[in-house]
Amino acid sequence: MHALAEQRDQEPESLAAEAGFGVNQQEPGAVLSFHEVPALTIQELPSVVVQLFERAPQPLLADLQGQLGLWVRYLRRKPGRGLTVVYNAGALNAARGVHDGAPERWVSVTVEESALDGTQIRFTARQVKGAVLEVRPPGTLQVKDLRLSVQIFPADEGLPALPACCNATRGTPLFSALQAAARVQLCDPACQLVSARAEPVRYKPSSRCVIRYRILLERAVTKGILQRHLAIFGKVYSDLRHARTIKAMMQQLYSEQATEGQPTLPRPLGAVEAFGLILNEAIELPEGAGPEALRTGPRAFRPCFLRGGGGEILDLAIPRKELRITANALARLHTSAVRPPGAPRTGAREATRTRQRAALIATHSPAQAEAALGLAQRVAERLEALLPDAYRPTHGGFKPSQLLFHSQRVFVVDFDSFCLADPALDVGYFLAYLRPSGLWYRRPSMRLWFDGSKARFVEAYRRALLERSVDEGTTNRILQRARVYEAATLFKIATRRVHRLNASRPGELSAMLAEIGACLSDYARKAATS
Repeated sequence: MHALAEQRDQEPESLAAEAGFGVNQQEPGAVLSFHEVPALTIQELPSVVVQLFERAPQPLLADLQGQLGLWVRYLRRKPGRGLTVVYNAGALNAARGVHDGAPERWVSVTVEESALDGTQIRFTARQVKGAVLEVRPPGTLQVKDLRLSVQIFPADEGLPALPACCNATRGTPLFSALQAAARVQLCDPACQLVSARAEPVRYKPSSRCVIRYRILLERAVTKGILQRHLAIFGKVYSDLRHARTIKAMMQQLYSEQATEGQPTLPRPLGAVEAFGLILNEAIELPEGAGPEALRTGPRAFRPCFLRGGGGEILDLAIPRKELRITANALARLHTSAVRPPGAPRTGAREATRTRQRAALIATHSPAQAEAALGLAQRVAERLEALLPDAYRPTHGGFKPSQLLFHSQRVFVVDFDSFCLADPALDVGYFLAYLRPSGLWYRRPSMRLWFDGSKARFVEAYRRALLERSVDEGTTNRILQRARVYEAATLFKIATRRVHRLNASRPGELSAMLAEIGACLSDYARKAATS
């Protein structure tokens, strides 16, 4: 008896559990005191936030019943930019599974760089209790002396238009924009927007937020009123100029692709430029379709194996179709006539980032600092020496999480980094992120799956470029340079544990560094024979 077994990308512990944030340690009714410690750990930060809420002159989570608990959903610590944590807020004594991350209960906390010392915070709970608390309506608390701020979604001083982007009541600019967008998508200028509801999906404080708008439309017909439900996605940016540029580029790219077949990006539907909000078509399941008709890239590229009754691997379930249509979509982008504004993204720029990332890794894992810094120097030198045949339009962050598979099509999303660059950047980026996490634990099955999938993608991309009149020599050079960009992107992947303040895993980092070394060796071998 055979079974198709799915091998999931696994991390031994979740981000929250590993960082010590899985639950709020405070027991109901307990009084916490940090007088005995000289400073706070990040694990103790939720209790400080709870104290601030208790001190606020008016309730900031008025609908919350019971004692407040905070659960981490996002955490980043980047040099020069301080610490940002987004919590799900809920009742501490609520039943398990109740903390579902309702968007109106997201609480973001920012601690400025000057108040941090690694994973320690340079103030005590006693100082927090005595500090001056400034309340800024709506939903913002600041303790300026301690360089600490707390904001309740959608309050965000870095995204001042976010509350307006979540207010879809009749008469607002957003309501009008959603109605116009729906008419474009349905090609129906007579449909009327009845109601709309904003559902935030992804949120990066002070930077951007993706919002799903659930809307109800109606249209007068012969037999009465026809109603229809529709979803539209919006993305709000902190940089209004960048939002306008992205909107214009995506419209050009979509129009170009529509003239030659089915576009590989969602249809642009409009914008509210004053808010930095771009509206796009939502890719949804057709009525009656099964759940497999719509899959994210990470789901589509999750390693699977055909196993025998004893658990032995009989065959690799390589996602051939998905890899082929992904390669075709990337080749279409790289041969587009659309030209993003600004200077090209060069290998020298990526070299600088590689050295910076290696320095972070060295600080986080001193025992492997020498190996990381040495490899980074080799990668950076090769990046600086790369000379592409031409700078072409590139996605700039092409990885499985930016892909959505709908029946027989793939859609590419998140063009925030759309730029002119060496197409090898996108190829290397995708192959670096295609690696399953099990590869870092040296599982032979993962190596077999990745090598097979990579070969399929590379061959499909080669054929797609040739079909689009890119000669074989140019194509081979792109794929050769991609090995260096692949190595550089692996350094980026290796910094995730640093930014998330996870404990170092020497074995995992060693496997990543070995993979980077293999990319460089392969590049050198191909360069010597070309």
